Amino acid sequence: MKSIRLSLIVYFLVLLTGALAGVSWFSYRTTAQALHQQQLDARKLIEAQCETQTAAARTALDRRLVRQALAMLNKSQSMFVHAEGLWNHLGVFGAAALPGAHANVGIWAERNRDKLAIEVYRASPIHTYIEELDDDLVANIDHDYEHDYFQSYRANGVVMQRSESLGDLAMALGDAHKLTPLLTEHFDNAELKPGLKVRRLTLRTPVQKYDVINIERLWKGVPGPNPFFFPKTPPKGPNPPKGPNQPKGKGPVGAGAWQRPTVFPATVPTIYIQYASNLAPLDKKIAAIEKERDDQFAGLDLSIARELDQLRARMFWISVVTLVAIWLGGFGVIQLGLAPLAKMSDAVSKISPKNFQLSLDTGTLPHELMPIAKRLKETLDHLQKAFTREKQAAADISHELRTPLAALMTTLEVALRKNRSADEYREILSECRGSGQHMYQLVERILKLARLDAGADLYRPDEIDVVDIALNCVDMIRPLAKAKGLDLRLNLPEPIITQTDPDKLREVLVNLLHNAIEYNKPDGSIDLAVVRTNSQVRLEVRDTGIGIPAEAMERIFERFYRGDPSRHADTPHAGLGLSIVKCYVELMGGTIKVRSSTEGTTFTIELPYRASAPAVETGVQATRELIRR
Repeated sequence: MKSIRLSLIVYFLVLLTGALAGVSWFSYRTTAQALHQQQLDARKLIEAQCETQTAAARTALDRRLVRQALAMLNKSQSMFVHAEGLWNHLGVFGAAALPGAHANVGIWAERNRDKLAIEVYRASPIHTYIEELDDDLVANIDHDYEHDYFQSYRANGVVMQRSESLGDLAMALGDAHKLTPLLTEHFDNAELKPGLKVRRLTLRTPVQKYDVINIERLWKGVPGPNPFFFPKTPPKGPNPPKGPNQPKGKGPVGAGAWQRPTVFPATVPTIYIQYASNLAPLDKKIAAIEKERDDQFAGLDLSIARELDQLRARMFWISVVTLVAIWLGGFGVIQLGLAPLAKMSDAVSKISPKNFQLSLDTGTLPHELMPIAKRLKETLDHLQKAFTREKQAAADISHELRTPLAALMTTLEVALRKNRSADEYREILSECRGSGQHMYQLVERILKLARLDAGADLYRPDEIDVVDIALNCVDMIRPLAKAKGLDLRLNLPEPIITQTDPDKLREVLVNLLHNAIEYNKPDGSIDLAVVRTNSQVRLEVRDTGIGIPAEAMERIFERFYRGDPSRHADTPHAGLGLSIVKCYVELMGGTIKVRSSTEGTTFTIELPYRASAPAVETGVQATRELIRR
């Protein structure tokens, strides 16, 4: 995008949109996870409630079976034979069979009455059964369980009584009479017939009542049950009681025919009671509980889905409204934030070639724009100085060219006033050539600076010996130094091989040595020293000249600047030599420094040392020794 303002607005709003989308997605995911976790917790709670209700229903059935079995147990009874009546009965039969037997048995019975009674009581009962259950046992009927079954067994596992509800069905005792401890409840599920499943309780317990029958009275015709009647098939018992109340017995049939024993038997008779109930009502209850659980699950899932739909709708509209507000408000905020840029743009638009002042109060600018404004002002100052230098350069070039041109024109005009001899014309032409050479040197220096400014004068490094270059420059400048009576001294070490531009280094040394000769005192000296350090090659040109004024130290490298132009009005110097020297040194990656006083001036050049293979040209050392001598 070409517009920075538009780019910032678009990027900023896209970033905000992405951030809002991320926040919305994260919020939705977090809320959805919380709702799903809540759903899982609620499902676990509902499942636990279902399991609790199912277990409670099963426990209630088991308790009911126990309660009804205890109702059967409280009506259990065993019948024993009275010892005295048994003896008298035996005595009657003995007297009838053998004369005198009755008397003998009677005598023996009188002597062993107590022992005989105890032995008879220790014997097994002649009959064990559950009494007839009357209507009191069916109070508080549990209508959920209308089909109950029971079956009782003697201690040896023989069926004793069965409920009429069993009909042709039967419940097997199995190994329960061997494994079930006394008065221990044993529950299991059984299938009486295909499709009829029951919950069954097996209970091993001692009988609760003991009755003794007097055979003598029975022999004499006293009414009562016949203890010696044992049917071949188990007698039918009453249907099971369905109420929780304990049964209330009315006593044995035939009042006065039964008596409680005064001595209880040592071994208590035990029986087995199996009480069962149809599992269909329980399964129906459990199915209803599970259906209620499934309905709760479905309602919970529907509620969570509805909440998630509402959450998505709310998040969508919140995001839409927020995006609209952000886009509208963001545009205005960015416009307001970019107002300083518009102010700076207005200030820059007022700059012209005649006015380089930036009319802008930097104190009111944001911190981000202050460096830009500062750098812009510095750039404008440099531009103003560059414009000033260009104007000054044009004036200086005009001035420098005007002097030799004026001399040239004057010489030609004088030569044309009259006829002259060949020698006079030769002298005039010689003067014209000098003026031409002056202008040529000036134009050459200006072209060098122009090439440097345009970047056309490239840096061309080569492997050279700095000491050898210094000796060549000294050879070039030595005749001029001798002509002015100056002592040229050298301080040169062994060869220093490095990578640099030989032509530019030679131009730099010649300019510095030439200036040292031009601005030196009579009978003065010039010292040239070359020193190599680990990373640099340092060259020093020191003279004993007039020095440089303090006010001119900062301007000696400016173009067309001369400290005392009147001293060198007759010379071809135009104040461009040190400018060219400085540009060449910087192009070679070095630095130039100057120190000056009334006793002389020292120029120090430091160039980077780039190590190379040592190479010493033949005759260099001999030439150096010859120059020193």
